[in-house]
Amino acid sequence: ITGGVAHAFNNLLMVASSGMELLDRTEDPAKRERLKDAIRQAIARGARLTQQLLTFARRSPIRPEVLELGGRVRGLLDLLDRSLREDITIEIDLPPDLWPVELDPSQLEVALLNIAVNARDAMPNGGRIRIEGRNRPAAGPGDLDMVRLAIVDQGVGMPPELRDKVVEPFCTTKGAGHGTGLGLSQVYGFARSAGGSVAIDSELGQGTTVTLLLPRSHALPA
Repeated sequence: ITGGVAHAFNNLLMVASSGMELLDRTEDPAKRERLKDAIRQAIARGARLTQQLLTFARRSPIRPEVLELGGRVRGLLDLLDRSLREDITIEIDLPPDLWPVELDPSQLEVALLNIAVNARDAMPNGGRIRIEGRNRPAAGPGDLDMVRLAIVDQGVGMPPELRDKVVEPFCTTKGAGHGTGLGLSQVYGFARSAGGSVAIDSELGQGTTVTLLLPRSHALPA
């Protein structure tokens, strides 16, 4: 668990470090302010990650909030952009009528960052990451209204035998020294703790889709 959080924390350090390097290269006041703001956001999210460590150590409770997913995901775009490469673009398709969900926002951010970094590494020649959301009404008695959040990449994909194991701790598609194998296990744990589930659809040469199903909240976002 701590390895998974350290993996995500390292991504935030990368954002802050690259931001500092870009600050040294530009004299444009507006661009410098944007870079400073991105660095501040990375530091703030790093502080929340340390709070997660306390949660895992049972010294701090998980703090679910009622969230409007569209606004929360769009607020992560700067962080995601700086965690990817210039040859990767992000598309957002989150309709304004998406139902609210109740979950820990810091865990949502870490999960999306983990998925995006995996997608980046699966697209060595660049490509597109698409984040789309849809409401999924209950199919029948005993079923729940869910919000479907899917992250689709154009990467190299995975064979079936690996796809079925990739959420297990320490299972990784990357070479030695390039991944902890805990990123998608964090995503799985996050989805389950929120009362939902995660599904991975992938084929070699056809990209990967990671789908989060999150229960609808009937409360209103703050």
